[in-house]
Amino acid sequence: MKNRPFVRCTLGAAAALLGLVVGPVVTMSAVSAASLGGSGQYTCAGGNIPSGTYKSMLITGVCYMKAGTVVISGNLTVGPGALLDAGGNPGDPPSKPVVTATVRVGGNVSVGKGAVLVLGCSPNLLSICPHALSFNTIGGNLTAVGALANVLHGTAISGKVTITGGGGGAAGGAASSGCFNTKKYPIPAPWSKDAGLAKMVPEYTDFEDDSVGGNFTVTGLQTCWMGMVRVQVGGSLTWSDNVASDPDGNEVINNRMGRSIACQGDDPKVQYGDSSSAPNLVRRDATGQCGINVVLPNPAPEAGAGHGTLEPITVSTGSLKTYYGTHKATRLSSLKPVKTESGYTLTDVSNKIVLAGKGLAGTGPPNAPGEGVLSVAYTNGSKSFIAYDTCKCSLGGKTGAVLIRFFGTTSPKGVTSGTFLIDSGGSEPLISGVTKNALATLAGWGTFSSAHEPTGTWSLVEHLKITKS
Repeated sequence: MKNRPFVRCTLGAAAALLGLVVGPVVTMSAVSAASLGGSGQYTCAGGNIPSGTYKSMLITGVCYMKAGTVVISGNLTVGPGALLDAGGNPGDPPSKPVVTATVRVGGNVSVGKGAVLVLGCSPNLLSICPHALSFNTIGGNLTAVGALANVLHGTAISGKVTITGGGGGAAGGAASSGCFNTKKYPIPAPWSKDAGLAKMVPEYTDFEDDSVGGNFTVTGLQTCWMGMVRVQVGGSLTWSDNVASDPDGNEVINNRMGRSIACQGDDPKVQYGDSSSAPNLVRRDATGQCGINVVLPNPAPEAGAGHGTLEPITVSTGSLKTYYGTHKATRLSSLKPVKTESGYTLTDVSNKIVLAGKGLAGTGPPNAPGEGVLSVAYTNGSKSFIAYDTCKCSLGGKTGAVLIRFFGTTSPKGVTSGTFLIDSGGSEPLISGVTKNALATLAGWGTFSSAHEPTGTWSLVEHLKITKS
């Protein structure tokens, strides 16, 4: 649906992303604080939170983390009715965009009744944070009870995620689009108090490009839109009794679960929406609206994108076939690196790619880069990155276009490794001239490593399946 909260990333959008990070960071204003570093708790009642190291942190007003690195050795609490925007500082003037803060929480994160947490930036959140890419960590659990909204991108959570109740209500009723009529249904505070958020979209809850060590549970949430896309979960996912006003809400797709997935009582039902992503992957059981035998159009008619290609909403990883191959990248161009307030360096590189082996084999689109790589280089020489590949590929004698998203790190010694997800599905045209895409229902994931490979080459272990011909 055209009013949906986030913007699907294309190679063009990814390539342009870091090019927007120009000029100096803005000067941070004072905040209300009990103490910095020492033995006490830091309390923000409003304004910008300076970079630095804190023992614990309590948010009681509308607060921002705009730049630098914020380290919280203990717990982070967003109190009832408060807001923490650590996701790109929407509304900054284009002439002086800032680089989103990197946030490291050693303990747990709690979000109270009616509160808002926005944490992290990725190219899929261009409408909210167009200026940067960030990689954040939570050492413990994320728990939200009755919160208005949670938006987390590019965040690694070691523990579990539990979202119970909350939201601003499904304005106008389920699948009514009523939430977009902000005159009749005003955007609630504190979301409305964040000028950038309120200008872009009504309140919503979204998790993208995250990793979670334990279980992931979202129950009883009622809001404008909610989704979970490309999240890798060590445990099980439960998504139940959630109601969205947007007809393409409850978009739970392209996630990989180490155990089981269960979806029930959601209205609208869990669906593909309009992101044209691949199915969920599950190691054990899949039940309810996310069941193995549930076949849905991709994209969904509810998203106003017409009738899409039919494919399963969830695929068992046990049904995937394993292949071995290589990924070779040759640099074509790069934008000028940007040094952040933390001393980190942001880079944006475009590559020519060649995939070879028994699995996916092919190259990028003709006369265009096949890969965009956005990375953050830290002061110790290590890197975190996301690579976005578009491949005109073949698999098992079938040819088509496929998107692949790589999530990786590079050690100070230069060894690169990580995981990837097949990121495309349905009827969306990915490459000009590819009108009959035999890989439109490809699902899968894998691992990659540069160890013992020539410079610019990764070895691939691919788990793949064309789910429906």
